[in-house]
Amino acid sequence: MGFNNATGSEEINRRGFFRSVAGTTAAGGLSSLLAKRTIAQPTTANRNQAEEVFSYDPTMDSDTTFPQSVMSGGPTDSGAIIWTRIAKTAYREQQSVGIQVARHSTFDDPVFEGTVDSTAVSTDRDYTVKVDLDGELDADRFYYYRFIYDGVASRTGRLRTLPTTDQHVEELSFAVVTCQDYQNGYYGAFEHIANEPVDYIIHLGDFIYESSDGAYVSPTEGIKEGRDFGLPSGASLAESLDDFRFLYKTYKSDSLLQSALERHTLIAGWDDHEIGNNRYWDYATDAPVVPNKENGSDPSTAVRITANGIQAWIEHMPMRVEYDPSKDDFHEQLKLWRRFEFGDLVDLVLTDERLFRDGPPCENQTVTCTNEDDPDRTILGSEQKSWFTEVLSESSARWTTWANEVLTMPLTAGETWYQVEFLHDSWDGFQAERAELMNAVDDTGLQNFITLTGDLHCSMAGYQHAGYGDVSWNMDTVGIEFMTPSVTSVNAADVVDFPSDWDKEALAAIAKEENDHLEYVNWHKHGYSVVEFSEEDCTYTVYEVDKEEDSAEAERDMLVQYRVPDGELSLELVSE
Repeated sequence: MGFNNATGSEEINRRGFFRSVAGTTAAGGLSSLLAKRTIAQPTTANRNQAEEVFSYDPTMDSDTTFPQSVMSGGPTDSGAIIWTRIAKTAYREQQSVGIQVARHSTFDDPVFEGTVDSTAVSTDRDYTVKVDLDGELDADRFYYYRFIYDGVASRTGRLRTLPTTDQHVEELSFAVVTCQDYQNGYYGAFEHIANEPVDYIIHLGDFIYESSDGAYVSPTEGIKEGRDFGLPSGASLAESLDDFRFLYKTYKSDSLLQSALERHTLIAGWDDHEIGNNRYWDYATDAPVVPNKENGSDPSTAVRITANGIQAWIEHMPMRVEYDPSKDDFHEQLKLWRRFEFGDLVDLVLTDERLFRDGPPCENQTVTCTNEDDPDRTILGSEQKSWFTEVLSESSARWTTWANEVLTMPLTAGETWYQVEFLHDSWDGFQAERAELMNAVDDTGLQNFITLTGDLHCSMAGYQHAGYGDVSWNMDTVGIEFMTPSVTSVNAADVVDFPSDWDKEALAAIAKEENDHLEYVNWHKHGYSVVEFSEEDCTYTVYEVDKEEDSAEAERDMLVQYRVPDGELSLELVSE
């Protein structure tokens, strides 16, 4: 999601706010191109190597060898993927990488020791190292891990494996984050997340923003001090592989972000800014479109940029990606969607809502559309949609949870023929498919369906219905949607210089007045949320963290907490 910097506060009125938002948010060639590249899939480590591989000098500075520190992701019930990157200046040909995993941070009695062959570390992979520990560890446990390279040990990371699918689990918690524009703020939220007693981090996308010139930063504040940089290509929006790699290395060099990624295992999808704002697939040309890039609607240009963004994402994110370069159709070649089963308590379904989505339902993201309810329009694509509904029908966990990129609930004004949808880049632009999915949830009889959403840079809590009077009049409540705020990316308060006598809460009141399904809205606070599941309830807690302070001591305040009782699909306010 990107906000337009050009809107002046003098042109804004309370009811006109939504129209401002609406104006600002709005395969074959790709498969063959990726198939020719070295795509950094995880490797396995060889056990029982010589002891000297694991010797190191404790006085050496790990940051000079491992400048992006370490992180883990893609958990299974017997492992996870652990990640690091060797600095180009520290790289040595013929030098293997040592891996140690232990139950305690002292590493006195490692449960796993192995090495990654030197051939797996190269410029073709941007010197990244991704090691898959699946099959090596016990279920439902925390472990500590580190990398050793040329006599230098990395910082220590902590990972968590999943419970087994048949295990009884009493409680589970996630820190939920999204949208962390490096140039628009500092990462104090991540230091607080590092200290949260959560089990995992869920990242709902926009881990990077593809800009170098502050294209998406606050027009009233500009780029934060120390956050200005140029891309290797010299472009203002990332185009080359070096551009995208540079962005990940820059973002992950932040010590506050590192602290959270070192401490918690990541479950992550992507949204648009990992490649280009409001990106979509043009089925007429069978090619991606990146509308904000120069010549971004030209298939050859869009294919090249998209391939570069995908390759860098796979290199720098420790996620399980099904990648089969032998497939001729790109949509069969690459699959990001996954199911995570946390014993009998939670099924988590992660979808990809960018590679398959149709373009906007109306030209230039205007609010006057005619085909947003077209039954042929799709976000998920046919195969992923079938998989999604099948997983829902099979789910027997107490809580079924969807890690979803963009808002499913409508954000509208007016009624019947005079109703206007303001966010066509969300599910409002795909109303028939939304109704199909929500009716599928209704048909399963799921009692506890929770959706976790990012993208819109605000906090929301509300009710999902099988229909909203658009293409379906089935008003059954089928789920609860919780939207997490952006870590730093621009929200309404960043975009609009509100007059001092304005009540910002009035914006939330307007949204709720026009949209009965909304229970809570906060347009102007940054931070993160914590979602906790138990046998009794699900709780959603939103924390505001000051993005103006580049410090581990950035102030944090709780904004609101809601509770959803087991089996009731009702929002109970606990605290605000």
